[in-house]
Order: sequence, then C-alpha cells, then structure tokens
Amino acid sequence: MNILARFNKKYTIDINNCWVWHASKLKNGYALFTDQNGKTVTGHRWSYQQFIGPIPNGLVVDHICRNPSCVNPNHLQAISQSNNIKRSLLVKVRSARTHCKHGHEFTPENTKYIKGQRGRRCATCAYISKLNSKRNKNLS
Repeated sequence: MNILARFNKKYTIDINNCWVWHASKLKNGYALFTDQNGKTVTGHRWSYQQFIGPIPNGLVVDHICRNPSCVNPNHLQAISQSNNIKRSLLVKVRSARTHCKHGHEFTPENTKYIKGQRGRRCATCAYISKLNSKRNKNLS
C-alpha cells in the first residue's frame, strides 16, 4: 500500500470537515504517523508537507480548527510560534463563551467553521445575515 493510501485510512471526516485521526496519537491529541522513511512524525505536519508544501523556516503548523487530532491540510496554516501562542490564548477566551454576541447558543448544530478563517461562527447569525443580504438585493 502506498503511503498516501496508508495515511488516508487513519482518519475520518467529521461534521466540521476535520480529518480526525484515529490511529496513534500523543497524549495531547496530535496525530502520529510513520513516514516513507520509517520516521515517526506528527500527522498534521506530514499532511501540510504532503498537500501544501515545505514548512517555511522558523514557522510552525497551526490548526485553524483548533482540533489537534485534525490532519486536514485546509485546516492547517504555517505561522510563527509567537502567533501560535497568541491564537491559543485568544481561543481559550473565545471558546469559553457558550453563546454568540446575539445570544444564540454554540451547539454542534449551531456552530460553523469556515475554511480559511479562524474560530467558530454562529450558524443562526450566518443564516439571518444571508436572508438580510437577499432581502437587500431584492429591494435594490
């Protein structure tokens, strides 16, 4: 079996389009994968290098989705370690919130993660915004 096929057998795709790793992991949830050279590496770094390209010098691979078990290259971004730390602190504050600024609860059904953007979005607010946009177009 080629390496990509072996990699693809080790995750499933969840509701947020995370590729959730179900094979070996570190205690903190990061995927472990044995690469083509027999070396054990973290799955998110391997995925980034396989699907996006080399990790630029001085940068780390961050999970935009905030799920350490995710290996979806669309959820990964190369950033500086200082930005990674800042994001983590900001996420801890934001993820402690149980409701959006308009009072809608963050439930699995009412939470959206948008490709290329950090954090979560309220699905109810996104729906209302979309309706308002359509209404404004019809009034023009």
